[in-house]
Amino acid sequence: MKLSKLQELTEKERMNIIIKFQNSFKTVKAKEKALKEMSNADINFLIYCMDNIHGKIAYSKYLKEEK
Repeated sequence: MKLSKLQELTEKERMNIIIKFQNSFKTVKAKEKALKEMSNADINFLIYCMDNIHGKIAYSKYLKEEK
């Protein structure tokens, strides 16, 4: 399937967000600490930006229970 121009643009932007997150928190411990301190909205945004199911699952483990 060929992507439209808009789809190509948003795909690149979403991947850049993941790259920025990974570059900001280089170690597994740093990523875990950041994810534990993030709100569910921010974690859900990272999940949305992630392009593979394994990453989505990994990030979803840090979602907090809603009260």
